[in-house]
Amino acid sequence: MNPNTQKYISFIVIILAIIVGVFLFKGKSVNAPAGGVEMSDNTIVKTPDTAVPEKPVKDSPSQSTLTALQKDLLVKLQKTVDARDYEAFAVVLEQVYKNQWGEKEEFKKAESDFYVYTTDKYWVKGDLANALKFSTIVYNKVPEAWRFRYLRIVTLEKYGRNAFDVGDLKTAEDYANQILQMMFRPEGANLIADVYISKIKTNIKDGNINLAKQNLGFIWDYEVSADRRTILEDLKKQLGL
Repeated sequence: MNPNTQKYISFIVIILAIIVGVFLFKGKSVNAPAGGVEMSDNTIVKTPDTAVPEKPVKDSPSQSTLTALQKDLLVKLQKTVDARDYEAFAVVLEQVYKNQWGEKEEFKKAESDFYVYTTDKYWVKGDLANALKFSTIVYNKVPEAWRFRYLRIVTLEKYGRNAFDVGDLKTAEDYANQILQMMFRPEGANLIADVYISKIKTNIKDGNINLAKQNLGFIWDYEVSADRRTILEDLKKQLGL
């Protein structure tokens, strides 16, 4: 046999042997048990676990996340709520807001519970005097406590509306201004708009056009409801402005 031919055959045999060996090795790997490779003597060689372990899911905390200081203040706040002591409640609530804890659920609930109690007991039953008294106690100490601030606003508005309904424009205006001195609120703006609309109509009826124009100029820049704005625009046309 030609030496070159013999070398060529030997090379082909080697290549075939390599292919067969690779195939047999892959077959063993596929059938190997999880976590290892089965060797020819049936032993298992453990392979490293490369999977990243899942982090354990933490259960929601069953206990409060408040600090010891916060818990102590919450106890004090809750005692004032239970005692219906508005003066003491306002003092403790002031500390809550100074520490910026007003949005913590536990403090929020205590404040909300007392607000609901006050609203149901006084405002809903028409006891405006006590609704105003107690909401003012809290507001004067903690003006940022929006629940009691709102109760004070709607109570002042109700007093103002009652005065307006009987034609006492001065008292109605005083109540509107008390609201607006707290903050801009539509309750105050619309109330004072109604007062000045009434004044302007009376001025026009009495022929006092200059005073009507002055009153219109005073109220014109207030942000009022759309229906009141329409009335003011009509009055402006009547005054030739």
